[in-house]
Amino acid sequence: MKIMQWVRGALLASAIGLLAACGGGGGSSPGGGSTTPPTTPSTPPPPPYAPIPATDADAARFLAQATFGPTTADITRLRQIGYSQWLDEQVDEARTPPTLVLPRLQQVVANGFPVADLRPPHRRNEWLWQAANGRDQLRMRVSFALSEIFVVSDRDVADSNATIYRIADYQDTLSRGAFGSYRDLLENVTLHPAMGYFLSHVGNRKADPARNLTPDENYGREVMQLFSIGLVERNRDFSVVLGAGGQTTPTYDEKVVSAMARVFTGWTYAGQTDAQFGRNNNTSFAPMQCHPTFHDDQPKQIFSGIVISEGSNCTASLRKALDALAAHPNVAPFISRQLIQRLVTSNPSPAYVQRVSAEWIASNGNLGRVVRTILLDTEARIPPTGAGFGKAREPLLKVTTLWRAFGARYVPPATGEIRFTFSNAGDLTSSLLQDSQRAPSVFNFFEPDYRLPGADGATGPYAPEFQILTEATYASMLNQHDSLVWNYTGAPPTATTPGPILDIAALTTLAEAGNHAGMVQQVNTLLFSGALGDASQQAMVRMLDRLAGINESAANRAKSLVLLALASPEFAIQR
Repeated sequence: MKIMQWVRGALLASAIGLLAACGGGGGSSPGGGSTTPPTTPSTPPPPPYAPIPATDADAARFLAQATFGPTTADITRLRQIGYSQWLDEQVDEARTPPTLVLPRLQQVVANGFPVADLRPPHRRNEWLWQAANGRDQLRMRVSFALSEIFVVSDRDVADSNATIYRIADYQDTLSRGAFGSYRDLLENVTLHPAMGYFLSHVGNRKADPARNLTPDENYGREVMQLFSIGLVERNRDFSVVLGAGGQTTPTYDEKVVSAMARVFTGWTYAGQTDAQFGRNNNTSFAPMQCHPTFHDDQPKQIFSGIVISEGSNCTASLRKALDALAAHPNVAPFISRQLIQRLVTSNPSPAYVQRVSAEWIASNGNLGRVVRTILLDTEARIPPTGAGFGKAREPLLKVTTLWRAFGARYVPPATGEIRFTFSNAGDLTSSLLQDSQRAPSVFNFFEPDYRLPGADGATGPYAPEFQILTEATYASMLNQHDSLVWNYTGAPPTATTPGPILDIAALTTLAEAGNHAGMVQQVNTLLFSGALGDASQQAMVRMLDRLAGINESAANRAKSLVLLALASPEFAIQR
C-alpha cells in the first residue's frame, strides 16, 4: 500500500539525514590527544543529584547506560529503590548470579542437539538472547564493553564445536570478572586459550637461532597497546603528558615489545606434554599451562625500566609483567575512558575521566567500583547542556533495546535446540554490522579514537561507532530492523517460531483508542529515554493520524511507529 511505502521511504531519508548531521555527536572535550598540563588535585564533582530517579525518563536513561535497554518493570523498580540500591543488587553475585553462555550450549547438546551441527551463529545468537533477557543486566553490559577492549574473534578460526565452546567460555570469563580486579581479569584473559589462539602466544617458544626462529611479538605488543597502557604517557584525566619540548612520551618501544614477547614464551594448551607443545588443540578451553622448557628465562627489561630477573620461569615472568602493567599510571585513565565511552558518552570531559581514574586508583582497579563511579557520576546523571553529549547506539544495542522495550518472547523447543537462529532475519554481522566476538581484528569493529570525517577530523569529536556506518550499511541495518518489526510481531510465539516475537499489545490498544499521542509517549520513554524532540513527536503523531485516516489497522500503526522510531536520528544516539 502507498502509505506503507511512504513510511519506509521516510525511514531511509531519516538515516541519510542522520549521517549528514553526524557532527552533533561531540562532547565538552575531545578526551584524547589533549595537551592540557597535569592536574594534581582531583576536580571536585558537581552538585549531587537526587538518589532516586524523579521521572520514568530519568530512570530509562540510566538503564540505557547500565543495561541492554530499559523495560517498564525495571523503570518501576529503579524508581522504587534508587540508583545505588539497584547497583548493589546487580553487583551482588549471590542475589544476581552471572548469566553464562557455555553452560547453556553444553545443556543443549546434552539434551540432544547434534554437536556436529553446532555453529558460531548458535553461540552468538544465544549470547544475544541472554543479553536481552538475563537478570544480571549490568554484568552482561559491562562484560560486553570489556569484550570490545579485550577482543577475540571467531571470524577466522576453525568452525568446530570445541572452538565455539572456547569462545563462549571466554565471554563467560569476562562476565565472571566484570566486577572484580582488573589485574586478575588481565591474567585470566592472557591465559585463556581463545586469546592465546587469537593473538598467537599459545605455543610461543623461546628463540632458536639455529632455526632462525624468534618469539611471536603479537600478544606482547597488544597487551600494552590495547589492553592496558596505550601508546603514550597520559595524565589521570587522559590528557597527554608532554615533555619539556612539547613532545609526547611513548610508553614503550620495539625493544620493549621484543622483551615482552619473551615474557609470553612457554605457554600452551592445558594438558599437553612437552612433545605436544603448541600443537593445535581445539578441545581445550581451560587456562593455558606453563612449560618451562620452552620459556626464555634470561633477564628481560620491559617498560618503565622494569627488569624480570634471570631464571624466572614462565609463570613468574608473566605475573611480574602483568603486575607491572596493572600498576602503571596509564591504566586508570586508559581503561576508564573506554568504559565511559562504551556505557555513557564518547567524549567525556577530562574532569569526568579524572574522577573515575581516582576511584580506579583508590580501589586498586576494582571494576565494580569503577563502573559504579562511571554510572553515578554527575556528568552521567546530569549531562552537560547543549548538543554533543552521548554516544552512537551500537547496532546490537538497538536490537536488545527493541526486544526489552517490547517484551520479546521466545519458546524454545522442548529439548536439544538453540533458542533461535535468526533464520528469517539474516546474518547479524552483514546486516547489523556487528556481532558478539566477531570483530574483523583485535581493534574491534570500531576504535575508541575514531573521529567523525570532515575538515575538523584531527580535532573533532570522537564517535567510535560511526566508523562502521555509511549510507549503505545504515540502509542494511534498517532492512534488518524492518524484518524484526514486521516479521516478528503478532501472535504469541510457539516452538516453531524462528525468532523472538515483540509484544506490541499495549501500543495496539492505544492505537485502537485513537490515542496516538500516548503511543508516541510510550515509545519516547522506552526507546529514547524521554529525549525525543517535540518536532519528532509531532511528526510521529501526524504519521499515525494519516495511517488511521486510510483505515490502516491498529497493529500496523503500532509497527509503523516502532520502525520509524528505530530509524530516527534520535534513536541512533544514546543521550
